[in-house]
Amino acid sequence: MAFAKNNRPERDREKMDNIKSFVLASLIAAFSFAASAETFEHVELDKDRRSVEYSGPINKTINAIKERKWLGQTKDMDGGVVFTPYVNPQFGKNNTESGGAIMVTATFYLYDQPVKEALMVARQSEIPGFVEFYGYDSRELQMHIRMIDGDTFQSFASDTQYRSPEMLNTYKKVESFSKSNYKSELKSALDDGTVF
Repeated sequence: MAFAKNNRPERDREKMDNIKSFVLASLIAAFSFAASAETFEHVELDKDRRSVEYSGPINKTINAIKERKWLGQTKDMDGGVVFTPYVNPQFGKNNTESGGAIMVTATFYLYDQPVKEALMVARQSEIPGFVEFYGYDSRELQMHIRMIDGDTFQSFASDTQYRSPEMLNTYKKVESFSKSNYKSELKSALDDGTVF
């Protein structure tokens, strides 16, 4: 019995990590707004391309999105992201994997609560007109971003989504993220083991 009690914090941490992963995947997938009949192209680029080769458009996009709150929203969920420039200590060292990488830290939110932070590398997207941000530790985490105006950007969660304009997510700049009305319910569900 004492063994089970001692492992409870570890199990709770694992449950919380699973919840955070699920919420992040839901946020990225659920932020679709109705997209126009716009069509997108796909170009083949070198899989090992680096940030420095496309630094002009990358830096322009980073300057437009950095240190602002960006809200993606559905009728059921509020969530968003904040990008912070990351000073890459390896930048300019061509003998390292990250030597040519322009990076940002992306903090993903569910309502006003941070749920995941990821170091992301920026490079030219295979969707023309977009900048790709992919997870340094997990390339499956992707955002292909294009700026619409100073208050709006659109994003695909994968370069294969260009065939499906309805998958284009729209994010709006906001002053703050909404507070959840469900906090007490979520907490009680976690506490009683209903949510894994």
